[in-house]
Amino acid sequence: SPRTVFVGGKGGVGKTTISSSLAVTLASFEYNTNNQKILVVSTDPAHSLGDALDVDLKQQTPPSSSSSSSSQSRIIQMTDPVTMGNLYAMEVDTDSAIQKFQSVLSSFSVQSISTTYGISPDLLSSFGLDDVSNLLSNPPPGLDELIALSQILNDEYVAQNFDVVIVDTAPTGHTLRMLALPEFLDGFLGKLLVLRQKLSGVISMVQTFMGSTINGDDEQNANRKQTLDGALSAIEDFRSNMNTLRQTLANDELTNFVIVSVPTKLSVNESKRLLAELIDQDITVSDIVMNQCVVGDGHSDSDNDSDSDANEAMMNYYTRRKANQMKWVQQLERTVDEVSSTPEYQENGGGGITLTQVPFFDVELVGTPALNYLGSTVFTSNDKFQYLMEEDDNDSNSNSSDDRKKGAKFVICGGKGGVGKTTTSSSLAVSMA
Repeated sequence: SPRTVFVGGKGGVGKTTISSSLAVTLASFEYNTNNQKILVVSTDPAHSLGDALDVDLKQQTPPSSSSSSSSQSRIIQMTDPVTMGNLYAMEVDTDSAIQKFQSVLSSFSVQSISTTYGISPDLLSSFGLDDVSNLLSNPPPGLDELIALSQILNDEYVAQNFDVVIVDTAPTGHTLRMLALPEFLDGFLGKLLVLRQKLSGVISMVQTFMGSTINGDDEQNANRKQTLDGALSAIEDFRSNMNTLRQTLANDELTNFVIVSVPTKLSVNESKRLLAELIDQDITVSDIVMNQCVVGDGHSDSDNDSDSDANEAMMNYYTRRKANQMKWVQQLERTVDEVSSTPEYQENGGGGITLTQVPFFDVELVGTPALNYLGSTVFTSNDKFQYLMEEDDNDSNSNSSDDRKKGAKFVICGGKGGVGKTTTSSSLAVSMA
């Protein structure tokens, strides 16, 4: 089996950068003298692995005729001169994985069995089949990632063709929920197998009393039994995959878990919680990577050459970063203008999208005083946010030209992990209060 390296941490700390960099290094011609095959996989629903590697990972390649692997068609081989074809990457299709799982479970839903066999829904509910229906309609968070990951790590093609698998996980909350699911899912599937045995007895009894051609002829009944038996076999496969995944996670000889953090209070506290949770689940953490550290002593006239080089690197970094930020701000401004002028946006009552730039602060904004300072700097005196800062004008006779002032009560702050959604939403709330 290949060695598996999980990379986890808070959103925005650089998990994808670290995992993809580690994968490139392991596959590089300078390090990889034995031509080991490295696979880096993203389980984050908001994939950015392809962006980090600068390659389209949504394309699919036709699997070889000798392989029945469902993962192979989504694995892309890198052709760059650094990794010399030894690096492969994929973004897992979590939607497809959960749909496949739900398709299997649908054979055990109350509605499906009641319709197929003519058995009372109330009788079926007494066997606990409502739990199946609930899992179909409301799958727990992380289930899609878990199922997709278990399929990859149990995939015969992956096991036979790769020496190291690096998993770029979703942010901490998703990862913890995902890692806690194998035990829950194993227990659930185990109960479902027991229910299947009870259900067979009920179906046989009903057929005995009502005749062997319930809702159809003998051939139809045979097909129904085959469908149910096929679903049972698929569930056993899922359960086996869950057990294998759980064993893999707990096997420190085959598995490493790397926590990525940044030197801030929020990130360090979340990393500590993740570390404690992983230990509770018997998962060994081998490394903690502290990303985005400022190096050097801040004195450009230092006699230490390494410090001088580091300080010069920091100055160059900020110069490049400022220029790069302006490039992307301008691109977003163009996108905002384009979207605001579309008929679809205007028909939905949009009053125009505004773009506000928030300055970089060299301290962590923690606590209401700091958040209020951010709010007074960005929101309170900003004309673009006056419709939130002022009291709602619900008077239908109001002459206000800004329709957003009329009953603006619900604000959603969204965006990529780590961009500052929590800081923005809490600062806005403090400013409005």
